[in-house]
Amino acid sequence: MTRILAFDTSGQHCVAALSVDGCIVASQHEAMKRGQAERLFPMLEEMLADMDATWSDLHAIAVGTGPGNFTG
Repeated sequence: MTRILAFDTSGQHCVAALSVDGCIVASQHEAMKRGQAERLFPMLEEMLADMDATWSDLHAIAVGTGPGNFTG
C-alpha cells in the first residue's frame, strides 16, 4: 500500500488529503483567512488518527506551493 499525504495552505483555506494506492481515502478542508499554520498540524494528526495511520506509514508527502496569498 502506497500512502501519500497532501496538503495546501497557499490560499484562504487549509486543506489536506490522504491517498492509498492512488485513491483519496480521507480529506479535510477548512476555509480561513488566517491561522493556516496553526491549524495544519492538528488537521494532519486528526486525519492520520482517523485512518489508523502514523507518520511512519507514509511513503510521500505532497505540498501545494501556491501562488497563494501575500503574507508580508
